[in-house]
Amino acid sequence: MYIDMDTHFERMNRWGQPTQGSGVRRNHTSVTPHKISVILFIEKYAKLKPKYWESQPSDSNTSLPTVSTRERKATCLMTVRLVQGGDVSLGELLQMIESSQLQQQHISNFMTALHQMYLSGIDQLLNLFDAVERFSNQDQKRSESFPCLWTSVVGLYMRRLNLSFRKLSFCQVTSLYQRFRLYYEECYNTHPGQLPDTAQMVCEESSLAEDGESDAQMEDMMEDTATHDPTSDLTMCSSEVMAINDLPPKNILAIPNLQQRGGIGARAVMSHSSRQQAELFLSQQTTLLQFNEAAAISPAELQEKIRQMVQQNPDLAEAHYLSYLNCLRVKEFSGAVHSLLRTYDGHLPTQSNSNNTPTEEHSKSIRYAALNLAALHAQFGHRKAGLTALQEAIRLAQESSDAVCLQHCLAWLYTLSPAHKILLSSRSLAKSCELSLSYLSSLGRLNHVTQLAQTQAQPAQLLESVTRAEAINCQHSLVALQHGAWALRAALWATWGDSTMTSLASQLLLHLNTHHPTHQNIYYASQPTASAICNIATALANLIYYQVDEELLLQASLSIPPYVRHGHIWHFHTRYFKRAILDCYGRPLAAKTIINDNVFIHLYQDRMLYKLCEVLLGRGELTKMWKELGELRNDSEIVGELRVRLLLLESQCVVAGSNGAAVALPILVEALTTAQQHHLTYLHALTHLNLANVQLQLGLVAEARCSVGAGFGTILAGGSVYDQARARLVRIKLQVTQAKGKERTGELLKCAQALEQVAKLFMKVQAYHKVRETHYLKARLYHEVGYIEERNKCALEFRVFEQQHPCQSHQPSINSF
Repeated sequence: MYIDMDTHFERMNRWGQPTQGSGVRRNHTSVTPHKISVILFIEKYAKLKPKYWESQPSDSNTSLPTVSTRERKATCLMTVRLVQGGDVSLGELLQMIESSQLQQQHISNFMTALHQMYLSGIDQLLNLFDAVERFSNQDQKRSESFPCLWTSVVGLYMRRLNLSFRKLSFCQVTSLYQRFRLYYEECYNTHPGQLPDTAQMVCEESSLAEDGESDAQMEDMMEDTATHDPTSDLTMCSSEVMAINDLPPKNILAIPNLQQRGGIGARAVMSHSSRQQAELFLSQQTTLLQFNEAAAISPAELQEKIRQMVQQNPDLAEAHYLSYLNCLRVKEFSGAVHSLLRTYDGHLPTQSNSNNTPTEEHSKSIRYAALNLAALHAQFGHRKAGLTALQEAIRLAQESSDAVCLQHCLAWLYTLSPAHKILLSSRSLAKSCELSLSYLSSLGRLNHVTQLAQTQAQPAQLLESVTRAEAINCQHSLVALQHGAWALRAALWATWGDSTMTSLASQLLLHLNTHHPTHQNIYYASQPTASAICNIATALANLIYYQVDEELLLQASLSIPPYVRHGHIWHFHTRYFKRAILDCYGRPLAAKTIINDNVFIHLYQDRMLYKLCEVLLGRGELTKMWKELGELRNDSEIVGELRVRLLLLESQCVVAGSNGAAVALPILVEALTTAQQHHLTYLHALTHLNLANVQLQLGLVAEARCSVGAGFGTILAGGSVYDQARARLVRIKLQVTQAKGKERTGELLKCAQALEQVAKLFMKVQAYHKVRETHYLKARLYHEVGYIEERNKCALEFRVFEQQHPCQSHQPSINSF
């Protein structure tokens, strides 16, 4: 569990006023091809059926398409989305329309209107804005041709477009229509040879974008134009008119189908968005990055849109903040630092008070900038640099007596600090409750539980703290922490070794109703969601449901793409490591390739080294493995579960070597004590079985019987199939050792039959070295009781299996667990 920095920004992103200075551009509405398409979309809906204040025609011969309530609602929502959103390419626009539940006749009429606009020339464009002009000058008889009031949001949008269009000169209207043709042809890829000169189009668009700012700017532009040769301007306009009028006949070009449309990735002319549209886009994408990163735009496309918005609105500091979040998605440190600094540079006021001292808003921006810089370094694992920036933020917050900022600093302090984490988190929890900071209070409680889980705290105490955090989450609707609480509960049960409760907590997490307030088809998805799916996939893999496991991972990878920050969790999924380790006896290079992945080593260094030691044990490189184990055992930060697993691996290395089983006894006793102190039930049982295997080699039959009895039931109840097979094999070895006297022959036959089931279990998990071991033991048992035919049959099975899966010289001995 960790502090989610993106959600953490919601409480500190409170800049007061926009940047002061003379460089602020005035808001204006430019007429673009996209906006022409929006007007056509609205007009065709108006002609689809009578308006809401009109009655249906009495003529029975007149038939109008029926628009259901669902289609009417979808049309209204789509219209608002198009009005408030920025410009997009025609391919993206048609894709948005097709994905909505609109009336099919409306879509068909809209596409026909686009095609007619493409064929008819400037006359069709002028007629369209004449209709908008009549709509703006409507009278009390409601004779307009659009399905809305002129005082509504859509009505205001069309009136502003009409005013901007009336300010355009004839050359600019011609250029606008040429850009509409380019806009249309880039989608359908029809007649590319009629495109105008690219350089001329760029110059015309740049001049058009500046037209609507003010009347003064319009006059200056006209004065600059007057300095040129008027004959050349007339020639340019005439050539453009000739190009427009030289269109193919209508009977040659048919209305293109949806399948003929080009992809949305086609490069389009840079669209223009007003400041309000840009702010809405930034707000939506920032919310999606915090709520469900996979639902946001891909990193490359989002960065391109941010670049366009910064060019059009240089003072829009929020765009740099979204760029900062986008850089965090792809682990781009340089771009993230640059965007973060530009974000706060844009929000710093240019003037101070009369005493030349920084204002409160100025100092607030500086201390939160230092705090966010510390959080940035924490995301990239730069602990020293993060602590330096955090100390500066603490100093500034103390000077300003900002208790809220100090609490955020304290939350990052116990995250970055290498020591005294429990003490710092407990102090943060107490102060957050005192200041009524519900988010930090719940987050601090969850982090406190995470830190206590590495100690000898009682499970009841940890679960009680998680329950209290869940109560705070429900009271204040903290969706992210609701998922985090259930993910932490699942992690605790997994640490203690209860696979059933781990799967149950993960299932409950995935069934939480956490849809977005405005997007009902988007649900919260972050690191807890990915961890829950991996928990379920691990449980399925442990029970050998590999096909279901792969289908689950396939569906999950669609909801969490690889470029999402938590996409690496899929690659680190335990199933792949277990399969790689079991297959490393026949394919060692496959396992070594996964282990040597630099991304995983950076994210999970200790876990990766532990997996590397497992692979080295399977390959027989005991000297190298012992060296890696020594480095891990000397790490004081490795405690609890990983410490016990390292001790078990060390004991297996000793047994596989020439040191004998006696050296492994103190190692296993230490592992047994550590597992019992940290309440690691499953590892405690697994350690008992390892201890029983060593005790059998030393002839301690009574002690081995007690060890098998202590761990056998727990492994069968919630262990993986591989661990169950190993537990059964140890128990059969114990039964063979205990069988004496007249009953020995019968007991050995029962053990030989039980080895059949053990061999099937090992075969399912592809543990071929263990399959050979069971065939060998079974042949030895039949040989002892005198069953020569059965012995020869087992020997033949061993030989055939050896030919199919050759034995490697470095494989563990038969005495290994």
